[in-house]
Amino acid sequence: MTKAGFSEVDITPRVGVGLSGFGPFLNRYSIGVRDPLKARAAAFEHDGTQALIVSCDLIGVTSEIALEVKRTLEEKTGIPAGNIMVHCTHTHSGPNTGAYIGWGNADEPYISILPGKIAKACMGALERY
Repeated sequence: MTKAGFSEVDITPRVGVGLSGFGPFLNRYSIGVRDPLKARAAAFEHDGTQALIVSCDLIGVTSEIALEVKRTLEEKTGIPAGNIMVHCTHTHSGPNTGAYIGWGNADEPYISILPGKIAKACMGALERY
């Protein structure tokens, strides 16, 4: 039998963070929130094998962020890191997540909480199947 569960978590940064995607070195900062950014997760289990896919409304994430999410989930759930995929929609209307030099300044407080929020979406999906 195959089971599936889904969840989402708001990953919108605070107003005022540097935005990625407006061209290099233009100092563009958010002035409000039109649509919240989400981490949307899907959890699957088939014949005892579990897998997670999480899609984030971000331009991208660094390998460090993705690895932190995978390590956290592997420790909490036992799902191998190789069965976890962190994906981004590549929106140009979100924050710089540290991967792009000159395309908005990365907000360190946001970067520090982001992996936990992404993992939370995955945990929610696991709880729903």
